Amino acid sequence: MKTVIVALNSKYIHSSLAPWYLKACCGDEFGEIRVLEFTINDSLDSVFSAIYREKADVVAFSCYIWNITQVLRLAEDLKQVSPKTVIILGGPEVSFDAGELMNLNNYIDYIIAGEGEIPFKKIMEYLYKNTEDEPCIPGVYFRKAEAVLFGGPGTMPDDLDIIPSPYTDEMLSANKDKIVYFESSRGCPFSCSYCISSTFEGVRYFSMERVKSDLLRLLNAGVKQVKFVDRTFNCNRSRAKEIFKFIIENRVQDINFHFEAAADLFDDEMIEMLSRAPEGLIQFEIGVQTVNADALRAVGRKTDLEKLFANVRKLSAPCNIHLHLDLIAGLPYENMESFGDSFNWVYSCKPQQLQLGFLKLLKGSRIRQEAELYGYKFRKYPPYEVLGNRFISADELILLKGVEELVERYYNSGRFVRSLDYIISSCFESPFDFFTDFYRYNSEKGLLDKPLSARQLYTVMLDYSKRYEPKLRSEVLNDLLKFDFLSSNNTANLPDGLKRNIEPGFKERCFDFLKDDGNVVKYLPQYASRPPKEIFKKVHFESFDFDVTQDINRVENERQPVVILFDYGTRSKVTGLYRSHRIF
Repeated sequence: MKTVIVALNSKYIHSSLAPWYLKACCGDEFGEIRVLEFTINDSLDSVFSAIYREKADVVAFSCYIWNITQVLRLAEDLKQVSPKTVIILGGPEVSFDAGELMNLNNYIDYIIAGEGEIPFKKIMEYLYKNTEDEPCIPGVYFRKAEAVLFGGPGTMPDDLDIIPSPYTDEMLSANKDKIVYFESSRGCPFSCSYCISSTFEGVRYFSMERVKSDLLRLLNAGVKQVKFVDRTFNCNRSRAKEIFKFIIENRVQDINFHFEAAADLFDDEMIEMLSRAPEGLIQFEIGVQTVNADALRAVGRKTDLEKLFANVRKLSAPCNIHLHLDLIAGLPYENMESFGDSFNWVYSCKPQQLQLGFLKLLKGSRIRQEAELYGYKFRKYPPYEVLGNRFISADELILLKGVEELVERYYNSGRFVRSLDYIISSCFESPFDFFTDFYRYNSEKGLLDKPLSARQLYTVMLDYSKRYEPKLRSEVLNDLLKFDFLSSNNTANLPDGLKRNIEPGFKERCFDFLKDDGNVVKYLPQYASRPPKEIFKKVHFESFDFDVTQDINRVENERQPVVILFDYGTRSKVTGLYRSHRIF
């Protein structure tokens, strides 16, 4: 018997844990099992051809909101040309309406509702033995004659260590240079109504021995990024501290670890430990979602907002951890004014990433069951995104979609750090006011639907700023945009509209600076003992009319010519920006 387990990931850089767990559980007991990973951006024809060429007896698909449309098409096509192939679906997108889905699609033979490792192995055992017995397996929907039957609720093992590790040599080889996902626990202690984790009670943990063993495999395999999928990684503080300590002590070069965490659950001991982590080793994704207390109560989210923001600022202070803060638009009781407050609070923390997400009314979630209560209108197809409710209109959500795009282009890119601060502080009451105004400008100019290069973004910002002169001093903004550009682009070729000062003898002055060994040791120690001509190719000197390294208010009020050295051989592992030094 030959089995193929298929994953359709959202991007090439992503990998999938589920198929490798399933394969590991079956071992070599049931014939050959292959894992095939594709992306939803791959041609459906090429994906179908690759699966069909395997001539498998069983094809299993891992189903999520981002791939269910493609999965159903592939499964139907496979069944038509290979009617004896057994089709198995599993995953969160098919776990909550499995019976209905099978009744509507007769090409599906089995659906696993819930955790899949144990039920999948039992299905494989049944198919391998090829008996006439009824495959009544807990957690599995199956066909008998014309009827769709259910084997009863599945069980979830308390001892997660009975599930074999997915991190085999084959798995690590197949996912080289991709994000590798990792879980040290399953479940979530909270019951947020928009999350399907709330449909299961409690948290189960892999043993610390298992966690450390698997992490060592990843560290030794040269994985570049490990993304923990634990819903609230730090809900058990003692375990979180032990894992942080292990990662810090056993780190290797060029690896980082990403965690989803609740910021209000950090304690001072944990924050102090994290402050000593090497730059860029650890990333946190922190779900703020909203600062509206009524919205938090409605969705059952328990958050100490005061502690959350205090801890985020403590985590930010050492500048060694990449912070990603999330907001959700479309929650109950949150109108535009309220969302603006939430946005401004999160923006004030200056995370490296501010994700403006939109509520999804997922199958199985409580918020979907309460849709009528709050007047929700939402897409009835994946990803089931909100279109409006009693508190926020479709027009307002469309505006926020535009704001989301501009936050991605201008804030999350990290390319406009100083210039954004200047524009917002000089002309707007709040960051949200700026982004809504900037959205209207981009919309009027037809820029939102155009793919713009990084260079073009600077020109757009420069053109937009002209409507706010003289509040904005053009010469100050020019210097700030120039500094932002040179901090994020290793080229001296400035975008259209930006001006530079050409001083006689400037190049010679820069060479004189590099000829001084003391200067090189102080500012560019990695180039010590190299000839100035070689160093000059790896750095850039730029003169400014204002000291753009100062506080924004001082920059605007004091004209102070400076020269800044940009080191294009060294980037911050947190911000991704090139290092720079004010030298004279």
